[in-house]
Amino acid sequence: MAQAEAPRCRRVGILGYGRLGQFLAEQLLAQGPPLGLALAFVWARDGGRLEALPPPLRLLDLRLLPQTGVDLVVEVAHPRVAQEHGEDILAHADFMLGSPTALADPETERRLRGAAARGGHTLYVPRGALWGCEDIQRMDEAGTLAALKVTMTKAPQSFRLEGWLQERLAVAVAAGGRAVLYEGPLRPLCPLAPNNVNTMAAAAVAAPHLGFDGVCACLVADPSVPDWHIVEVEVTSVGDGGRALSVTSTRRNPAVQGAVTGDATRHVFWSSLRACKGHGGCVQLC
Repeated sequence: MAQAEAPRCRRVGILGYGRLGQFLAEQLLAQGPPLGLALAFVWARDGGRLEALPPPLRLLDLRLLPQTGVDLVVEVAHPRVAQEHGEDILAHADFMLGSPTALADPETERRLRGAAARGGHTLYVPRGALWGCEDIQRMDEAGTLAALKVTMTKAPQSFRLEGWLQERLAVAVAAGGRAVLYEGPLRPLCPLAPNNVNTMAAAAVAAPHLGFDGVCACLVADPSVPDWHIVEVEVTSVGDGGRALSVTSTRRNPAVQGAVTGDATRHVFWSSLRACKGHGGCVQLC
């Protein structure tokens, strides 16, 4: 009697080979096969960073992606990668968008949602450091979510900022002490801090009725927390007679000094990756 054929491993490609990309690649190589996962390739904007990998695992040209037989592509590089290549990726594979700040651009969001629907593949958005993600999503679906504010506090050297926000950070560093760099709607913050506020972008995806314009974002530089990333989430429900449910959670994530991503967030991304099993042509939090 012929033996049943072993199920095929789900092939995963990684875009980006910084600290998070290296961690995910290592996890796939060490733990992937028993979980039905295999590392298909790694791509980086700087191809020289891939020299430590065996040549078969290096993808030097994203145009060759369709030839890799990849099932899931995980982006942990920069939102520009999704803006430039997301549609092509979704034509061939599921796509886990590690930089959901890309969706703050309405045209990019429209194109990626359309590509997911056309290709029948799933656009996954990892929760990152967003605590209570499912609760926020349920409140939004029920129409009971009135307000959502996310405050991120990090040491100044953990920020990768652009434009006028970079100048404000320099002023804050010179002055010393705690400084609020930004407080207001999330959408205009995303292009100024594309690597730092992906948790906030996940909140906007979890609460689409508020979205990038309705979620309130607060970015704080504090030199007194050199090796911590602190995320505070404030949720307020629709009130009744002047009374409303409110929930505040505070997440303190240890981090290497100067790191953009906290230690625990790496394991959250690995958990999110394992949840990306194909949900059809839609956008799905993971």
